[in-house]
Order: sequence, then structure tokens, then C-alpha cells
Amino acid sequence: MRVKKFTGKTMQEAVDSLKRDFGKDAVILHTAQKRRWLFGRLGPKRYEVTGAIDPNFESSRASSQQIARAPQPGQLRTAGTNTTQSPGTDPRWSDSIQELYGKLMRCDIPKDVAQNLLKDALAQLPKEQWSDLDKVWNSLYTTIAQRITTVDPWEFDGEQRVVVLIGPTGVGKTTTIAKLAANFALVGGRKVGVVTMDTYRIAAVEQLKTYADIIGLPVQVAYSPRELKESIARMHDRELILIDTAGRSQNNHLQIAELKNYLEGLSAEIHLVISATTKMRDIDEIIRVFGQLPIDRVIVTKLDETMAHGVILHTCERAKAPLAFVTTGQGVPEDIEVASGEKIAQLILGD
Repeated sequence: MRVKKFTGKTMQEAVDSLKRDFGKDAVILHTAQKRRWLFGRLGPKRYEVTGAIDPNFESSRASSQQIARAPQPGQLRTAGTNTTQSPGTDPRWSDSIQELYGKLMRCDIPKDVAQNLLKDALAQLPKEQWSDLDKVWNSLYTTIAQRITTVDPWEFDGEQRVVVLIGPTGVGKTTTIAKLAANFALVGGRKVGVVTMDTYRIAAVEQLKTYADIIGLPVQVAYSPRELKESIARMHDRELILIDTAGRSQNNHLQIAELKNYLEGLSAEIHLVISATTKMRDIDEIIRVFGQLPIDRVIVTKLDETMAHGVILHTCERAKAPLAFVTTGQGVPEDIEVASGEKIAQLILGD
């Protein structure tokens, strides 16, 4: 599967670029209207389309034709007919519902969650509409969107906000800090300060200092819990303090204990950062270990690097915390978005 972003001055221009490169069989995964900054206040508008093409398109075509042959109301197929019944699903489900169930599974949504999502979606429709793919899709889309709890960006009411990003190695915490700092400082006009605890990687410190210099922000390096508190105290005039931490493996209990020691007694909002490329079986362990700290919000990174976006739904439900931001590329500061349940649902289901 090839995935690529296409941009244009208009949406049609972006779509035309997609078709020229990938051909008429390409699938549009995501569309967006963006400006240079997160809140859309600077720079010209640009339209972005994320598209994909499957080299094994013939198998995809066969699936599409199967959906088109879905039975009419009153003719729903049951187990034992020409449809292969997926284990654990309702025998009353039509071919089209079975296909949606398979799509959820391919997005790495656990079997029990996929079944419950479909049951909830179908409960909103009369049974005679269960063979109408459009109606089932719309109901499922709404059900998924409502399952993903999101939260708006911070409001500043005179109180200083201290925000700590924690998470496994390689999820992009440092780059996410830079994106947030740039957007809130340059667009939001807020006084932002940055502190890094990631002293394990010299490159990480230098990277953050480079970003801070470009944006014009103060940056502090904390080598101990005491220095962390002193760094925060020195930034008493900052409205928002963003704290970067070293990536910790959920399997390294000494590193997790060290992180807890740094943050003990600190009045801060903790964001768990998880990559959308994380394997589903690792999510529960990551949340179990990092959940030893109070997780206030979740940030999911690298949406552009995977086709299986079910991990986002799974992460938010397991963390029992709202989704604040998602990142969609390496670009600073543009490749970050305020989380939207509707956009995540569309990513999971496609068009």
C-alpha cells in the first residue's frame, strides 16, 4: 500500500494531483484545509489530500463488488449461505455489514470492540435498513466519533499552565513540543517557555534549543528533580511551560521510577504521547506502566505513517483520558491538529 499527501490551492487541484500520480483507482483517506499555523490565522490557505493506492487492487475490487451485491431489505443472508460468516458476528448481518466488520478488524480494532461498535450502530437503525451500506456507514461513523472523547486547546485565565509530555521512545515528543510551542507563541501570542529533561540524548537538547531560538523562547535543561523545579520557578512569567522528557521503555521499570521521581510533587498536566504505529498488543502495557502517573490527556503522533488508525480509539479508551492533539507529519509547526472525533472516525473508516 502506497500512501502520499497531495496539496493544492484548491481541493480540486489537490485531488487532480492525486489522480495524476496514483490513477483513478486511488482512495482518498483524509482531506484537510490548512494554513501555515495550527489555528489558521497566518499564511495562505492550502488544501491537502492524503491518498493511497493498493498494488493488489484486484482483491479490493472484488470486495467492492461484493458490497454492491448486498441483499435488499427482507433478504438478509444468514450463516450457511454464500457469505462466509466471521466468528462471533450476528448471522443476521448482511454482506455489507460483514465487510465493515472486516474493515474495523483491519484497522487494528479488537474483535470485541468492533462487534460492539457495529451493534451500537445498528441499534440506531431499523432492521430493514441494515442492508443499506450508506446508512450503516453513517451510523457507524457517528458511533465511533462519539466514542472518542476530545478536549479543546488550553484556555489561559491568568494561571500558569505546566504541561509535561511523557511516553515511550521514538514517538516524537520533542518535535511535538516544538509544534505546540510555535503555535501557542507565534499564533496564540502566549508567553511560552520550554524545559527539557531529556538529557540522555545530547541531540535532543540541541534540537529543542534550536527550535526555541528560532521561535524566540527561553529554554532550560534540568538534570535533576530539583533543577526541574528551579527551572519552572525561573519561568514564573510564562503562561505556558512545556516540559520534554526522555523516552522511557515501558519494560524498563528503573526508568519509569526515575520519571516518577522527577515529577513527584509537581503541579502539572501530564500528556501521554503514543505513536499511531504502535502495535495494539503493546498499547495496554504502555498505558499500564505510564498510568502509574496521572494521565490527563493523550496525544497521538505519526498518523501519516500507518493505515490502521484503530489504535487511536483503543488508546483513548484504555487511558481513560481525552485526546488533545494528533500529529500528521514531521513539519514544524504545521503538522499538528486539534483532535476531532469526526476526523478520527473518518480515518478509521475511510471514505
